[in-house]
Amino acid sequence: MFKCTGVCSTCGRCKGAAMMSGANDRKTRMLAYPADFKPETGGEGLGIAFDIGTTTVVGMLWDLKKGEQIATCAKTNPQNEFGMDVISRITFCGKEGENLELLRNKITGCLNEIIAETCEKAGAQKTEIVRATVCGNTTMSHLFAGYPPMTLALAPFAPAYTGTLKMSGKEALLDIREDGTVVVLPNIAGHVGGDITAGIVASRVLDQKGLSVFIDIGTNGEIMLTDGSTSYACSTAAGPAFEGSAILHGMRAATGAIERVRIEDGEVFFKTIGECEPQGICGSGLIDAIAQMIENKLISKSGRLICAEDVDKKHLNEKLKEHLIEEGGERRFVLISKESGEDIVITQNDIREVQLAKGAIAAGISLMLQEMGKNVEDIDRVIVAGAFGNYIDKESAVTIGVLPALAGEKILSAGNTAGAGVSMALASEKELELAERIPQLVKHVDLAARENFQETYLGAMAFR
Repeated sequence: MFKCTGVCSTCGRCKGAAMMSGANDRKTRMLAYPADFKPETGGEGLGIAFDIGTTTVVGMLWDLKKGEQIATCAKTNPQNEFGMDVISRITFCGKEGENLELLRNKITGCLNEIIAETCEKAGAQKTEIVRATVCGNTTMSHLFAGYPPMTLALAPFAPAYTGTLKMSGKEALLDIREDGTVVVLPNIAGHVGGDITAGIVASRVLDQKGLSVFIDIGTNGEIMLTDGSTSYACSTAAGPAFEGSAILHGMRAATGAIERVRIEDGEVFFKTIGECEPQGICGSGLIDAIAQMIENKLISKSGRLICAEDVDKKHLNEKLKEHLIEEGGERRFVLISKESGEDIVITQNDIREVQLAKGAIAAGISLMLQEMGKNVEDIDRVIVAGAFGNYIDKESAVTIGVLPALAGEKILSAGNTAGAGVSMALASEKELELAERIPQLVKHVDLAARENFQETYLGAMAFR
């Protein structure tokens, strides 16, 4: 089974590093700051903020005197080589004593490349950087700081440290001033990390009136529910399907990736990133494809893909027959038939992977609502962070059930809130102080410990 690692030399699907760079750069274009954010001015030197994602790492260079962001850079997390998800990397750490150091050197090496590139863009020197802030999920924060993450894979998923971490540039292995200050934003729980802390800061979700759901869906899924006075957060094992991994023809959101799909009158229409020949399908395209297949009665509520013979029985468009095939004992839907090269298809297994991912998110939202004694109808807004929120079609996300069935205006895309929040903590002591308080303001909910988790999860896997 092909799995996109984000490293082009692994599979070649993204056709070179330039295309993958384009996928990473999407993250740098999603930084949005709240209207009331006021960066401090009058400081000395430069600062850099890092959002360490499981898949993508983003760095933002700031002029602390002017209070301005002056350069950004994004790269694929090189730890992908050792596993696409955090559990794989934790397992790798536990195998050999030196593996933790290896993974730490991988990520700090990546951060130092970002430091070099942003300084070059800004015409600055690395020694001018006197401060850095870092956020990531709990595992990424552990690996960056050199803490063993093995306890995060075992109940009760206790982290090796709590609170805000502070170290020098030298201790952090960063190419900044050796006596510079490095601050790692605090995690909320074992699998609700500093990236969510940063996201809460940037989204201002705690200041909103009514009931708000904040969701950050990447390789890991984190959900927060708040009414302004009471706040809960949880993590869900969404898996990497929405980032194109574990999908037969899945890929990152690079040039050539199918990002939009429509089925009309039995024909498939699509749009690729870069409007060029399709190479595979990314998360937004996958959600569109599954939603369209549901709308056209090609997928049952249980997630079963129909066969060509079922087209007549269901009185569907005859043209759909040519898209429904069986290969290796598995049903497949042909999105794009190529004259040369491999057809791009959605397999029965792909559909199951989407069900697992969306079921985890939907179950998390449902259980958090139960915890607060609320219903879906009580939700005033859903704030969706990250690339997932920025590029998905809201209607498609609602159709497959990964987002609650709400009116479109209640679903808001917030962009890279982790990157924005960690930058805000760099540029303002007030924002850093807020970030440091958040773990005390938000109660963690351990979904797996709930008696009805399995039942809720299995129910949430079904399509509406």
